[in-house]
Amino acid sequence: MTEAILQRYCTDRSPELRNRLVEAHLYIAGIVARKFAGRGVDYDDLYQVASLALVKAIERYDPDKGVKLSSFVVPSMIGEVKNYFRDRSRLIRLPRRSTEMYKKVEAARERLHEQLLREPTYDELAEEAGITLEELIEVMEVRGAVAPASMDNAQDDELSIAETLGVSESGYADFEARESIKSLLGELPETERRIIEMRYFEGKSQRDVAAALDISQMTVSRAERRALALMKEALSRD
Repeated sequence: MTEAILQRYCTDRSPELRNRLVEAHLYIAGIVARKFAGRGVDYDDLYQVASLALVKAIERYDPDKGVKLSSFVVPSMIGEVKNYFRDRSRLIRLPRRSTEMYKKVEAARERLHEQLLREPTYDELAEEAGITLEELIEVMEVRGAVAPASMDNAQDDELSIAETLGVSESGYADFEARESIKSLLGELPETERRIIEMRYFEGKSQRDVAAALDISQMTVSRAERRALALMKEALSRD
């Protein structure tokens, strides 16, 4: 039924057909809203943002580009929700003390990540930043209400590439988020592309990747983070 409506819409861009397509894909807006809920913004607000993004994406959809509609609308909705968080964060001014501590925590995180080649634990991070664990949690809670850290910090081996980029959710296989992500690999330099393929599609550890490419594990870690940042940026542009 939905496929038939889509075929008609591709030749007759009427508001009626567009609205029927929107209704058929609103469940995706719900999934996206749930993915980002609980971070200082109500689910209903996120659902509205994702739904409006869905309408815009359907209006822009071009079947001649060879991408399925469901795969096309997902990055657009995620990008709009992330932009909503960023715009909202600019309206909220953090207390000066929390801002200063946050800078210390981020600097400590960078140092420890280079030393340990993994994300530090809370205890390690607090010790390196010279603050108590309670202060660290306070900073993370305040910062989390402004801009969710999970949007910007890549996780390690246990996450899939979709989860790392923030587009994973039970049910996402229905609209092929994995295929959407694979299409972003073409924008990466050769080395970064190969590292992401080996890490997230072949399930190799950073150590295995380093051995296979004859480079250091630290080089792999830095290249992986750089590649994930590029892919996130590409998702935000869509």
